[in-house]
Amino acid sequence: MTLPIPSEAAQLALFAPYCGGLSRQADLQRALRLLAQRSLQGERPLQGGRVHSFTLSWQGARSPLEMCSCQLCFPDIQALTYTFEVSTHQLVDWLMDWPEFGGQGDLPNRFWKWLLLGSEESVGDA
Repeated sequence: MTLPIPSEAAQLALFAPYCGGLSRQADLQRALRLLAQRSLQGERPLQGGRVHSFTLSWQGARSPLEMCSCQLCFPDIQALTYTFEVSTHQLVDWLMDWPEFGGQGDLPNRFWKWLLLGSEESVGDA
């Protein structure tokens, strides 16, 4: 049996306590629309004006505490793929900082630190 996707109002009510509450409601609404797309493409800026293109995709994302399976690929580097699981509210929190208008976006620095160091808590301890 497949459960229906909750309405936008229901999703806002579910995710708001985990994602900044009403103070970031517009960002949360945009992030929930991105979440429904199940993937996004972006570019990570590098020194010297270069960029790394990436694709982030996910599945199983329905409720804030549900674990979400994610895959991060770099089309220019075929051998480099990261597979990981995070709570859906953590993914939504990262998506809240995705640029609102046009062009290729980038995930927030805290995502990249988490990816390399394993958790946001260990970033502060480093």
